[in-house]
Amino acid sequence: MKNAVRVVGIVMALWVAQSARAQQLEFEGLLDEADQVTESDEMSGGDLKEFKVVTDDDITNVEIGDLYKNNTSYFKVTDIKSKAADGGTFIVQRTAGLQDPMRYWTRVSGIGPGTVVGRETLFDRFVNGGPLMYPIALLLLAVIVIAVNSGLVYRRDKQYPDGFVEEASQAIASVDVTRLEGLAHGQGGLLAALCRRMVVNFEESTEDDIRIRCEAEARKQIGFLRMPLRGLTFISAVAPLLGLLGTVMGMIACFDSLASDAASAGKAQAMASGIKVALLTTAFGLCVAVPALFVFFVYNLKLNVIIADCESAAMEFVHALAKGKRQKEA
Repeated sequence: MKNAVRVVGIVMALWVAQSARAQQLEFEGLLDEADQVTESDEMSGGDLKEFKVVTDDDITNVEIGDLYKNNTSYFKVTDIKSKAADGGTFIVQRTAGLQDPMRYWTRVSGIGPGTVVGRETLFDRFVNGGPLMYPIALLLLAVIVIAVNSGLVYRRDKQYPDGFVEEASQAIASVDVTRLEGLAHGQGGLLAALCRRMVVNFEESTEDDIRIRCEAEARKQIGFLRMPLRGLTFISAVAPLLGLLGTVMGMIACFDSLASDAASAGKAQAMASGIKVALLTTAFGLCVAVPALFVFFVYNLKLNVIIADCESAAMEFVHALAKGKRQKEA
């Protein structure tokens, strides 16, 4: 009797355990089905758009027809340009989903490698950054042009040539205004421009008149010389703002994609990739602003030294001219 009761107890315990296990499997199956439904709801028919994949991974086993998943979309290998143990290139076609691919590919079917990491060049990042990358690129081009132009303009031998200073000093020492005027008209740069103003109405001018004309001309010429530096200041301020604007627009687009339906793993992955793309504009904007600030600092320092030398020489010339004029009149 005791044995029978014991057997019945064991049978009941086994039946309860089996029932619990069956319920658990049924529940997990429902969850899997829900996930599949969610994923299928997110997935739409592909547009058959083609993408080129360049990788450094071993893709010797990749064959036409292999199916890969990337960023919630599915892609079929349609052409193989090259494949080797150290990488290669193949073409995929989007067969399901609408999300553009990122770097990481996961095999769904076929005999190719289980995972493939695509090679992402700087140009690929530029293209993925969106439309605001183009004005940022124009700002970078402007920085290069300004830097080259400033290197040519902010030269000491252009604004403060030693040969001109020596010849002008000799002409001023002999109060030869005609020679000084000829030298100034034949020479470009800041100091020569100041010398041209010194000889205007020289006979009727006092020392104060000459000094006032030189100061006015100096403000004018220095304003022109600082225009490229103002451009660099503008670029260093605008480039990060354009990058931030692109990031904000990308973030808005990411959140809009999640606002319509409930969140899921696929949408979270799409959002993560979207945020990465959105941040590219800020990164490129900073890559433009930092060199612009560096170029501004270098040339601003160089220009200040040139201005100081030119102003010092101009004041000496004015004083020497006025002194020679007084001696000549006496």
